Amino acid sequence: MSLRAWMIAELGEREGDPVLDSEPIVAWARSLTTFSLEEASQWMAREDLRAVPIEKLLAMRRLKHALNTLAHALHKTQVEQKHPELVPWLQFRDRLP
Repeated sequence: MSLRAWMIAELGEREGDPVLDSEPIVAWARSLTTFSLEEASQWMAREDLRAVPIEKLLAMRRLKHALNTLAHALHKTQVEQKHPELVPWLQFRDRLP
């Protein structure tokens, strides 16, 4: 996905293209949102992250990686307009572990 995002950033998005379409990255990021934004906020608000179950931390880390990859391709795409539900996640990603 990182290579796909880089190629989209360099060459621009082309809907329906097997490589330059951003929808697979969006679908990948969505598949990793197995918890709500509110739940993630509650987990990250804890003073001691050692109290957060390791499975949650790993899931949040995978999601952060996917969101960073998606954000890399964003400046050349209309992802934010097509998928406004991802905007709060993209804004929250810096708070993820």
